[in-house]
Amino acid sequence: MAWLKRAPLHPFLLGSYSLLSLLAFNVAEARFSDGWRSLALTLFICAALLLLAQLFTRNWQRSALAASFVLILFFSYGHIYNFLKQIELFGTVIGRHRWMLPAWGVLLVVGLWWLLGRVKQPERSTYTLNVIGVIAVALPIIQLITAQFNQAANPVNTQTNGNLMESQQVQRDVYYIIMDAYSRDDTLLDFFGYDNSSFLNSLDEMGFYVAQCSRSNYPKTRLSLTSSLNMDYLPELGITENDKTELAGRLIRLSKVRRLLEEAGYSTYAFETTFFWTEWEDVDVYLSRNSGQFGTFSALQTFGQLTEFEATYLRTTTVLAMIDLEPLLAQNVVSFISESPRQQHYDLVSYTLDTLPTLAELPGPKFVFAHVIAPHPPYVFDETGTFVPNVEDGSYNAELEYLNMRLEDILQEIISTSEVEPIIILQGDHAGPRTQELPERLNILNAYYFPDGGDAQLYPSISPVNSFRLVFDTYFDSDFGLIEDINYHSISEDFFDFTIYPETRSGCESQ
Repeated sequence: MAWLKRAPLHPFLLGSYSLLSLLAFNVAEARFSDGWRSLALTLFICAALLLLAQLFTRNWQRSALAASFVLILFFSYGHIYNFLKQIELFGTVIGRHRWMLPAWGVLLVVGLWWLLGRVKQPERSTYTLNVIGVIAVALPIIQLITAQFNQAANPVNTQTNGNLMESQQVQRDVYYIIMDAYSRDDTLLDFFGYDNSSFLNSLDEMGFYVAQCSRSNYPKTRLSLTSSLNMDYLPELGITENDKTELAGRLIRLSKVRRLLEEAGYSTYAFETTFFWTEWEDVDVYLSRNSGQFGTFSALQTFGQLTEFEATYLRTTTVLAMIDLEPLLAQNVVSFISESPRQQHYDLVSYTLDTLPTLAELPGPKFVFAHVIAPHPPYVFDETGTFVPNVEDGSYNAELEYLNMRLEDILQEIISTSEVEPIIILQGDHAGPRTQELPERLNILNAYYFPDGGDAQLYPSISPVNSFRLVFDTYFDSDFGLIEDINYHSISEDFFDFTIYPETRSGCESQ
């Protein structure tokens, strides 16, 4: 352990901690690979600061002290700002850049003056700071490794207990299209002032059955899709509060619905989403912006864009002040930091919408899973589909207007182009953002295209947990049967603390 006393490694350890702790905190929503670029940049900054300090001090231990101090100030700014923003003193919010930036500047000057000129024996601090750095880095690494171990120790049971048999001579393509945060029509009207009757009438004219009393089984995307794609409720799938969302994510990627259809000879198609639990990269055809004839160029473009995790990471640093004070600071830098994830989101959703109808021409049978991250924030489309670069100009209603227009064309093309009439489920996973802590969070769009009389078994209050039970019982020789439609909601930080809320829409209470 002599190296702990001699080698000034603490700048790299403390710098890495800022990234690893954020990654561990978001372990259920981010992959370890999401942090590679940020880690490389962090280590580069640490090395640059250390070398810069060395030019002045000619002493590695003293240089490391100065570098670690600057890094702590840089990487703690966003966290402390967000904490102080919630505190008021004599009616004034403490967390403001106008006060924090000067305070950080004073700390920087005084701290460097003391470390570079007043500390007599910096070597004595090296061991202590190295130990602190090792412990700090070890904690999130242990958390990340534990999460991976839990996944390995609790493998998903992929046994489907039986094969599907087509009950008819034809094999129909199956489309499962999830529109993230698409609310039911009454919720759209009450909470967003949006009349969705025109779009619903268009669906009806196309032959869709719109379940007017439908509600999601769970208020979170991962939990809702886990339930719908495995045709059961979380306890029956082995998901408890202790499992958090790790098993839920794996059950989405390795769902019972997918396995049953693949065993029946279906090819699975899935799209890039940036959410690892709905990115089925191991399917027969994985569709991403980097695939196709110009994949290499597209990959380079995507590489140059910030991911959502990277943007979040930057907002925990002093860069947050640059973002918030955009009118006063470098416009191009701020634009890159704040708009890059928005542009990336726009390109991603556009790619999915553009590609989805083209799949109908491809030979089947195929199971197409499309998780469209819209009209979920960020709102990047206006009514015509034009990119909206600024957060304050985005609108749920405007994006919904554009999506409705696109969906009408997409669904029409899928139906008209398919050699055999397909099975289509168009579904929201939960309602829009204004319903976050309300029972209306469960009110979703839920529409079915079941050809050849398959819609006879549909009913107004059908929920996602029964969607594929009905598909398999109607079009395949199965006897899953329907289970009770139960709608669980949670408004606490522990979203496994569920409450069952009754339906309140007029005419739906008895459904």
